[in-house]
Amino acid sequence: MHPSILRNTLISEAGIKNILSLPGETGIYLSLSEILAKFENIKKFASEIHTEIHLIKPILKLFGYAYESKPKFYENSIKGPDMALFTAEENRVATSPLWGTKEYYDNALGILLLKRYGRTLNKGISGFYLEFENKIPIYQLIYILKKIKTPWGILTNGRNWILIRRSINFEIKLIEIDIEQTSFEGNDEILHLFYHIFSLNGLNKTIPDLLKNERDKQIKFLNEKKDFARSSLLGIKKKTEIYTKITDIYKEFFPDQALPSTETYLNEKHSEGKITGNKIHEKPDIINEYDTPEVFSYLFVKNEYHAGFNVEEILLDNNQKYTKEDVLSLKILDMTPGFGAVATRVLEEMAYLSFVLPYKEKNTFVAEWEDEYALKSYILNNVMYGVERSHISLDIFQNILKNRFDTTAGHFKSGNPLIGISIKDLPDFSDLKNQMNLFSRSPGEIIQDFRDKYKLYFILSDKIKEDAEVKKEIEIKLNIYRERIRDTLDVITSTYFSKSIENRNVQDMLFGLDSSESAWETFRKKNWFIESKDIAKKNGFFHFEIEFPLLLQNSFDFIYVQPSFNYIWEDEPPINEITKAYIKSGMRYLKPEGKFIVCAENIEKDLLIELQKSKKYNIELKAGAIIIKMENL
Repeated sequence: MHPSILRNTLISEAGIKNILSLPGETGIYLSLSEILAKFENIKKFASEIHTEIHLIKPILKLFGYAYESKPKFYENSIKGPDMALFTAEENRVATSPLWGTKEYYDNALGILLLKRYGRTLNKGISGFYLEFENKIPIYQLIYILKKIKTPWGILTNGRNWILIRRSINFEIKLIEIDIEQTSFEGNDEILHLFYHIFSLNGLNKTIPDLLKNERDKQIKFLNEKKDFARSSLLGIKKKTEIYTKITDIYKEFFPDQALPSTETYLNEKHSEGKITGNKIHEKPDIINEYDTPEVFSYLFVKNEYHAGFNVEEILLDNNQKYTKEDVLSLKILDMTPGFGAVATRVLEEMAYLSFVLPYKEKNTFVAEWEDEYALKSYILNNVMYGVERSHISLDIFQNILKNRFDTTAGHFKSGNPLIGISIKDLPDFSDLKNQMNLFSRSPGEIIQDFRDKYKLYFILSDKIKEDAEVKKEIEIKLNIYRERIRDTLDVITSTYFSKSIENRNVQDMLFGLDSSESAWETFRKKNWFIESKDIAKKNGFFHFEIEFPLLLQNSFDFIYVQPSFNYIWEDEPPINEITKAYIKSGMRYLKPEGKFIVCAENIEKDLLIELQKSKKYNIELKAGAIIIKMENL
């Protein structure tokens, strides 16, 4: 990417090359350099109005726009854009009588939001109670664009210029240029990009034509890759071979990116050493990294789901007033993250929703929540959880998050959410008549101790020295219990897969949970134990409270699943049965007032009738989803 481009989710690398190859406008570049040189003398002390008069308006005039300053926005509580941009003066004059109405903006090509020179555009103003104009600027512009039909928005602080395309959904499609990234002397490339992207001709013709041509080429390119992926995986059932093929295809797109859990899995299965894609690839410049959730869903998913549900509508009850704290304290589980087409949509909407909602207390300000990047990282690591059944899909998903949001998801784990046992059920498998001795604790007592220790662990602070020391000691004990309980749950679950693992083996482990480490090591050397762990790894056993300890004291507020989601290398299960299996597995980890969201574009009539007949659930239909709640509410 060109060094002046700080962020680009709008145009592919090939598109940037096409813009650079367009004919130059030497006279315009010379005039632009003169405007920038004059502003250089006052920029350190420039207020917002100085920036507008001496920099922004001269540039807009040079770039061919007709504009109107301070157009009224029809929501009185919202500071409107600083300028409305029109294709011609006669268009502005004809539109001007509609000033202050929704119709006014229908005739504008774009709007411009101006901040004082040098202000950070992805952060709110720290230390202030956040009225609209003090919040995250990039979301201010997105908010206004969502309310009007104007196709383009420009956000600038004089140095950084961000072009945003209005989106129906919540993805942020933009390009940001720093026009002072390098010296202008003898360097027309920055001015060339700046002009051809942000000028009237850029917004009206160059960029729309470029995006259309890119889309046509991308569709052709991806159709070829899709056909190749399906033909290369045809008839292959062995997971190691599938992963190796998918790795090679993935490396065609991202040759330098690692797939750690996939490589670990393959290395464990192949004693001869590391098995990954062994071809040398050159990254295709026609694909924008921002679009990779949709790209890989298109390539590797049989029934791609296009997220049509409204997160705000599902998450918020219209009868209740919500705050930032309410939304950012939620716990959301994704049982089928795949390549993140739905998860990234939820994340983007959650971040935007946080921007719109007020704090609980008027003078509250949390800096982490008023920074676009930090906010999204916070949501990924404090709000969102997920279980992905495929190692390679989880790796690709994490790489997508890194490329798109510069962070990964700490609470997305590998495993099959449909195969596992709840800790709540563990005491039911114990036979107290077989207790090892009168002084050993029952499994129920050990589980309760495990819960209590986690409760204390979550309460203690890392910032207080005494708490941190106690927390460290508790963590050691918790890790021991956690591994032993996981082993026991794996053995119990394995009895459904193998007759050679007997009930007495389970009893020995249950009443040995509190035994010495040497005694537990004896279990781990037994053939039946080794067999059970192999079965667990092969089938991806997933025990929710072990992987997500918050469930020992809490439950999820929302769980969503795509039941028709299936990879091209997998057999396709009956949709009704798999949907019911997800509901049965997930509902036990949902709060009584929580919602279970079944993402489905075409809902099976038989399934819907069966769910509606259930006395357990309350069913509500939304666009692209079924919302399930417990009936007693």
